[in-house]
Amino acid sequence: MNLETLRPNRAPAMVDLVLGPMLGKPVMAYYYVTYKCNARCVFCNIPDGPMDVLPVSQYTPTDTCVEHFDILKKLGVRLIDFTGGEPLLRKDIAVLLRAAKDRGFRTQMTTNCTLYPRRAQELRGLVDILNFSLCSPGPEPHNTLRRDNSYDWVIKSLDLARRLDEPYQIIFVLTNDNADLLPGMIELCREKQCILKVQPEWEYFGNDGVDIEQLRKANAVAREKNVYVNWAETRLFAKGGNQSAHRSCKASNAVLAISPDGYLLYPCYHKLAQRVKFDWNIVEFFETDRWKKMQEKAGRFNFCDGCSNLCYLHPSFYYKFDSSFALSLLADIRYIKERRRIEHERRDFLETHAVV
Repeated sequence: MNLETLRPNRAPAMVDLVLGPMLGKPVMAYYYVTYKCNARCVFCNIPDGPMDVLPVSQYTPTDTCVEHFDILKKLGVRLIDFTGGEPLLRKDIAVLLRAAKDRGFRTQMTTNCTLYPRRAQELRGLVDILNFSLCSPGPEPHNTLRRDNSYDWVIKSLDLARRLDEPYQIIFVLTNDNADLLPGMIELCREKQCILKVQPEWEYFGNDGVDIEQLRKANAVAREKNVYVNWAETRLFAKGGNQSAHRSCKASNAVLAISPDGYLLYPCYHKLAQRVKFDWNIVEFFETDRWKKMQEKAGRFNFCDGCSNLCYLHPSFYYKFDSSFALSLLADIRYIKERRRIEHERRDFLETHAVV
């Protein structure tokens, strides 16, 4: 079997990052398919947070989700991140991913891998960036930080995704408990032929976040092979995060967040000020002066001060030509080159081992 026929579109996404700001459109959407999760990570409160009072019976049905994708396309979104909670708990996730791909979206999904091995075949070719969450090169402190026993599932998923020629990488949440394990994580990623994407833990629900001293350890390995650290993100993190007087975050400008029951979460999930019903009326609403004023206010709320949520900050860097734009651009260009290099390695591995 020709592996090229199963490989999803992996062209560099830089064009998406550039076209969004140029056209004044949002680059991406975080599409929450569920708030439910089978882990209880110490750096996340989504499955036990204030939004998880939402019963599954009120979740958006499949056909309406697909309609949401048509709306997102009309709004100019180019990448949909299918998130949660644990997105693989959603039974129709493969249907949603396929509908998004059919509409030309790039797709991204992050999973704790407990369900990936049993669902890998139905997901094959539907995810452009498949993120596996891993906190340490060995079972501990990963299982303790995740409050589950998912380590073995992650390792199994890495091997399976490689055999299936899927575009996988590791998301490494940098904490005070695992920063010293970065060398071992890099070694593991080289063995498994994937990128280590370092994301510092940020404070938002009473957790402490990662200390600046530990953040320096991430910057120290940023130029090593198989590693992605965004220098603009770590610099802003070290400076205390977003500042409302001179905002870096443009949530709702660069990034839209959609809830499982079909609402636009403004300005974002984590710092929620308002819920707006997400239907075709939103297209006209986005052209109103009211929405433009709301966009200007995003990132300038009092609760936005000190926020270091990299999920929203990273796309925001491309909406203003400044030093953050340049640092992020350099890091992302390096990421693209590393990703290409690693995919060539995987291809050689698959051909050598006659994996089909």
